[in-house]
Amino acid sequence: MQDRKAFFTIFVVIGFVMKMVAEFVHEICGHGLFVLLFGGEITGVHISVLWPYEFSYISWNLTAQIAWVYAGGILMCLCVSFLTQTFLIVKKKTPWYFALTLFWLAFWTLINSTGYLMIGGLTSFGDVKELIALGVLTSLLSLIIGFIIFVVGFIALSWILRKILIELFTPKRASLGVSLFWLIIPVLVLVMLANPERGLQVAYLPLTFIPALLSFAIEYFLVLSKQEANESPDDVTEE
Repeated sequence: MQDRKAFFTIFVVIGFVMKMVAEFVHEICGHGLFVLLFGGEITGVHISVLWPYEFSYISWNLTAQIAWVYAGGILMCLCVSFLTQTFLIVKKKTPWYFALTLFWLAFWTLINSTGYLMIGGLTSFGDVKELIALGVLTSLLSLIIGFIIFVVGFIALSWILRKILIELFTPKRASLGVSLFWLIIPVLVLVMLANPERGLQVAYLPLTFIPALLSFAIEYFLVLSKQEANESPDDVTEE
């Protein structure tokens, strides 16, 4: 029991720390990089501990290539997320604490970017709002792109998390942990809804439970059933 409590504590602490790292990636490595690349100047940076209730932001002096600056945060987060996911999938043996740290980084950078794209496609929101105003995106295109990328990341991250948990828990507990993890999506949306400035409608909240429900179906009707079938003895015996 103590080991489980310790793991949960480590899981939450690493998750919070990597959330801040993901904000840094979005604002500094994303927006900031393109500002400096095109000869601009960063005039201010704010990394919010309360994201997604309160957003981080960066301010700059630059008028040229402004679309790249607005898109920079999303693009950089996507690059970091999928490079990290690829490493964790390809790497056969990784210490669980290191794998967990990278998992959280991949998760937060994925949610940061796809969240902007999907929510920006539903309501006037953040960087996507500016990109739509510049004619780079449309609401529908932003929603579709964000959804497709999220689905790919959802499958990869579920596999990675199961791989981490199965080293510490039984297969059933590992699968349950994966399914419960995706309840973080409605929690994040609830935090956003608590701030009226976000402009997000409560009607969208039921949709945020889909990842957790889909994960439950995958884990219990595909993953565990396949494992049980492989572990069951053959019905035919040789005489």
